[in-house]
Amino acid sequence: MLKTAVAALLTLLTSLVFLSCAPGAGVAESRFAPDDPTHKIVREEDLSRREMIDGYRIRVAAVDTEREALEIEKQVAEAIQEPIYIEFIVDKYMVYAGDCQDRDEANELRDKISAMGFQRVYSVPRKVFRKTEPPKIVSPVSSAPRTAPEATQDINERFDQLIGYRVQIFAARDKSNAERVRSSAMRDIRERIYVVLADDNLYKVQVGDYLARIDAEKMRDKLRLNPNYSDAFIQNTFIFHESAQDTGRFYIQVGAFSTRQSAEDFISTSLNPRGHSNTLIHFDDNTHKVLVGGYSTETEASSVRETLKNSGFEGAWIIRK
Repeated sequence: MLKTAVAALLTLLTSLVFLSCAPGAGVAESRFAPDDPTHKIVREEDLSRREMIDGYRIRVAAVDTEREALEIEKQVAEAIQEPIYIEFIVDKYMVYAGDCQDRDEANELRDKISAMGFQRVYSVPRKVFRKTEPPKIVSPVSSAPRTAPEATQDINERFDQLIGYRVQIFAARDKSNAERVRSSAMRDIRERIYVVLADDNLYKVQVGDYLARIDAEKMRDKLRLNPNYSDAFIQNTFIFHESAQDTGRFYIQVGAFSTRQSAEDFISTSLNPRGHSNTLIHFDDNTHKVLVGGYSTETEASSVRETLKNSGFEGAWIIRK
């Protein structure tokens, strides 16, 4: 009897030892590769302190509500990947695009936006931000098989750094505290999460890479539902855009649906009978977007867009992927 009890005790102790060594269910694992920028400390630049010079911005639209302006910002930013500015003047929300350094650059950007179907698009002489090189990665967060310069070179080849938005959830003087919060947040948030070193020597934890403010607002509001991130706010900053995902082709978006089945039904009943067989469903931001394309030139895409508009798809617009 005693031998049996001792054996049972030994078995229990052995099990406890193995359990203590095994990773817990809550241990965070990154969804991204070791050479992804989220695995590096990045330097943040205060965009508000940039030098301004004489240049041009493109007047895109004037609308009655801020929500309309934000929707236009999203549409244009995703297509041209340039900064978008919204100003409230008298009783309208004015949407401007770009920081064009000269008239030729402004004319080129104006033509791109006009091809998206916006009416009365023109360049406006304005003070604009001087274009500078974005801040670089300064050090690895964790050791990697390759050296830091090699890893950084791969990142620079895969990602463009553009001006956009992130959602900040934490800041601390101590880098280890920021890394601890990032690791914890990875259990709750299925987006890229960065540790950023700011000019004030604070290590900030920021979520996402958003070209449009409306997408950053959605993430901020979602995070605030969690008591751990109730103080989350939006930061205008440089973001990483994965250039490897770009096909360089042009598509026309003709619809957006909450379920894939609805998107498929729309294609089969509304697009295929009109001869549009080159369709695809792109899932983004919890929405199933129906696209027609892709076309190698904006001119070709614009021609198809006009055909779609004449068929009743008034909201069709061009994007580049």
